[in-house]
Amino acid sequence: MRRILFIAALMAFSLGAAAQEKLYEVKSGIVTLEMDMMGQTVVQQLYFDDYGVKQANLSEFGGQKVRSIEVDGKNIMIDDAAKTATRMPSFGAQANRINFTNLDEKTVKKNKIKEEGQEEIAGKPCTKYTYKVLMMGQAVTVTAWVYKGITLKTAIKTDFGEMVTKATKVEEDIQVDPALFVLPEGVEVQEMDMSMMGGGGF
Repeated sequence: MRRILFIAALMAFSLGAAAQEKLYEVKSGIVTLEMDMMGQTVVQQLYFDDYGVKQANLSEFGGQKVRSIEVDGKNIMIDDAAKTATRMPSFGAQANRINFTNLDEKTVKKNKIKEEGQEEIAGKPCTKYTYKVLMMGQAVTVTAWVYKGITLKTAIKTDFGEMVTKATKVEEDIQVDPALFVLPEGVEVQEMDMSMMGGGGF
């Protein structure tokens, strides 16, 4: 269970979540990504609006479709088909979020950010960065390929191995359904039993 939840944390971390400031240079869009998880391809889609202030992550793995949003600093994973939702900590994602459109000296020093050159991902010119963050109680090394503030590829080294998420399609400045960013009416949110995490580790 801890491994599954850690993977869920990586998925949420790699895509980001709702923010209070503009994160991207693109107003709205959809980024389709793929992640190889234990030999199985996990397809994810990042929907965003208002330059990244509003974000929703849609993922499909194990035959289940899950939508993830962030409300009051916590991730809510929603199964729209079953009309259920589970609230969980943000696994450090909010605290570790880096605004690549507005890098300041303090952030660069804290996260040991290094620029590693240029590379094209999904047909978009990206700047490659390496940096370090704390996630679920452990330090991880992240390599990110960033286009206009949007991370199109992420490689995260953890105790469970390296997880790589890569964009296959980027759609810019398109209409995004605002319902994606909110919890559906009538859905009761359950709190995650953190004892399943084997003693926490956050």
